[in-house]
Amino acid sequence: MYLKASDITRYQREGFLMVPQVLTPEEVAGFFEEAAAMLSRGKTLHWPSEKGMVMDWVADAEIESAIMRRLALHPVITGIAEELAGRPLRLFKSELLRKEGTGSTMTPPHIDEFALPISGAPVTLTAWVALVDVPKERGCMKFWPGSHQVKAVDEAQDLASHPEMMFLPRVTLPLRAGDCTFHHARTVHSAHANETHTTRISLATVYMDEGARFEPRTLYGDGMNDKLSRHLATMQAGQALSGECFPRIRWKD
Repeated sequence: MYLKASDITRYQREGFLMVPQVLTPEEVAGFFEEAAAMLSRGKTLHWPSEKGMVMDWVADAEIESAIMRRLALHPVITGIAEELAGRPLRLFKSELLRKEGTGSTMTPPHIDEFALPISGAPVTLTAWVALVDVPKERGCMKFWPGSHQVKAVDEAQDLASHPEMMFLPRVTLPLRAGDCTFHHARTVHSAHANETHTTRISLATVYMDEGARFEPRTLYGDGMNDKLSRHLATMQAGQALSGECFPRIRWKD
């Protein structure tokens, strides 16, 4: 067990959990070095907004780099993910995220589930591990506690049809390098703008139910040409998300 029973209860109630220092300082240094090298190569996708650039990222981080794959399948992170989900999980994807300093805008409130082509989303969650210190002013995450339990929100309606969601309490979670947040696929979350001179770098990894199946969604992969999107384009609705592309996240219990 990596967590206390009260941690799991809190996650089930609030839809997110912060776990400090899932990585050692030595691990952070090694993963940061690889992340910086990958980002410097410029093969990134971009999330623009009316006010500027939200962030850019390297898709398929766990496919592009054996070191990033080790982070996506890190035994502490995957162990916590399965404890929170309460069942076996598979890796869906990971993305190496960058929010540039002094210029990146806030990440708007959103729910991941609407963009994930996965059935069985109630047991889908994301691990977001900081590779640098991320105080509020560097673009840390913000979560809406309990928002994952609002059943009225669905893909057709999204948040635009539920303005009351924006009046719910929210929690801002600054992180130290090596800390990790876990959030449910239906939890409303956002991130502050990066107002510092230091680039925010993190790895976000999505884990899904072991028995998850492919559910095509128009919000996923539009205009994207990464390896995962190309692979999903060959799949049929209802097909199992399994095999080498979507491995079980733990081989030893």
